[in-house]
Amino acid sequence: MRKAISQKIVKMLYAASGNVCAFRGCNTKLVDLDSKALLGEMCHINAISPGGLRYDPHQKDSERDSYENLIILCANHHSLIDQDPIKYTASVLRSMKTDHEAFVAESIIDQPLKIESKLISDFSRQVETESIDFAIVVALSEELKALKHHFPELQRVFLNGPQSRTYYKAIIPTKHGGAYRVIVTLLHSMGNIEASHATSDLIRDWNPRYVLVNGIAGGLCHNEQRLGDIVVSDSIVYYEPGKVGKNGVVQRNKQFLSDRTLIDGILNFFDTAWYATLPAKPVQVQPDDTFPKIHVGPIASGEKVIADAGMINDLRKYQSNLIAVEMESAGVASAAFSALKQIGFITIRAICDFADSSKNDQWHEYAASTAASYLRAFLENRPVSLSEGKWPERKSSIVVTNGGDLVETRRRLFNKICSVVDIEEFKNFCFLIGIDFDNLPGDRISSHVRELILLFENSHNIDVLINAVDELITDIEPNKITIKSNQLSYTDNLIFDKWVSTQYVEKSGITKNLQDQGYELRWTTAKKECERVEFQNWEPVLLTQPDGRKARLKIHDHSSIGGYLILLKKKKQ
Repeated sequence: MRKAISQKIVKMLYAASGNVCAFRGCNTKLVDLDSKALLGEMCHINAISPGGLRYDPHQKDSERDSYENLIILCANHHSLIDQDPIKYTASVLRSMKTDHEAFVAESIIDQPLKIESKLISDFSRQVETESIDFAIVVALSEELKALKHHFPELQRVFLNGPQSRTYYKAIIPTKHGGAYRVIVTLLHSMGNIEASHATSDLIRDWNPRYVLVNGIAGGLCHNEQRLGDIVVSDSIVYYEPGKVGKNGVVQRNKQFLSDRTLIDGILNFFDTAWYATLPAKPVQVQPDDTFPKIHVGPIASGEKVIADAGMINDLRKYQSNLIAVEMESAGVASAAFSALKQIGFITIRAICDFADSSKNDQWHEYAASTAASYLRAFLENRPVSLSEGKWPERKSSIVVTNGGDLVETRRRLFNKICSVVDIEEFKNFCFLIGIDFDNLPGDRISSHVRELILLFENSHNIDVLINAVDELITDIEPNKITIKSNQLSYTDNLIFDKWVSTQYVEKSGITKNLQDQGYELRWTTAKKECERVEFQNWEPVLLTQPDGRKARLKIHDHSSIGGYLILLKKKKQ
């Protein structure tokens, strides 16, 4: 499997671009720094696979995802160069890239640009080998029926082997050239728990860049909203968590922010041609010429079907600007945000009732059709870049744990991680790759590393962890570590840290051996050992490893400076 584009390359490309499209004469920003919306599109100069635009069969595999073979353009000029590859040859694009980067270097050399990790991930995923653009989750059969009507390209996917979920896929063309890959699934039941499970399955099976929730919702304001209006989440408020005390329940809402790029696309989407695709209203309670309005704001999500104005008022006490209520988006958002690769999320629904005593199913079909019609028009407007890869091949959900290759991969990863990070560095590493450290069981770093490896194995993303660890090691100070032929090569005087327990030191006979040789031993903080003030003539205990490297022994001690101690020795007088 081809490795993902490294964060280092994405950072270099973005910095060299000056946050401006590289096409000559274009001043379009690549990232809206206020909204954090991603407007630029990273693309290959020479295609990565045969049949692609400007594919060069003589190019080495290692060069296809290199800095020199990538360029960042705005959406319009990305489409332009792909529509006319004869005019925009590889040499033309490389010249364009070189000239642009030289101009940026001369103009803003003293103004370094920084880019958030989420945007780095978004850029990188535009050029993944296997990816789909949008996964759409619906909870009701009426919602699936509406999607099939407005997305007639949808076809059921028949997969080999056991299949617990049904998927529909389609290629959806945009008005600005190119097409999106779309996958759709229907939940087995309503509710956030099922939504979370289904989304996790969907992410594992199809590797989407964005996950959308589509369908119907309860409106919250008779005065400002109408039946059939579109509601779009700028965030999802999960209102179920709380603390039960003597004075009742204190709510502890959890909030999930929608993807900034998609929100930017919604706010700048003004096309009304989709009105023509709407069905007739079930009841003429509104003027015939009144078309759906678009409302953007927080949407409440919980486990209850609400038909009580009092309950709505209670929710608004904690979040006064809520625009709708529903039962699945919190689960979908939670699964998307917990994925190993960062996935964009948004909810696009239509109002079918007002979650009060007047609640009924009369407007379900109309609202579901309105939501699907608007979603179709929104995607056709090309709110995000197109992905370059092919349809993912669905992998088996069975994890083999007794293969020789897997065991060797585990061993290499385990040793790599344990040998180069302490507990704080490991926490930082987990943060950077989007893993909650607190969800990794164990009371020592080796236990946490083991659980991390198993987490990536079970989600079929072990390659993602391998790439992340390689980047981690590459980023460590040059005087500590270098990389040669994909193997760790340490400088002669390097001492790396080996995490152990006091029991290990005792049972291994290390202390007895040293004491028999006439040494005094003591554990102390690395800070004091480095200062060597009160520890003149003391030196770290080093163990020679089978590969000749020297390991300094460390144990956890959260009461000490740095959270660990090292073992020192000194010849007795």
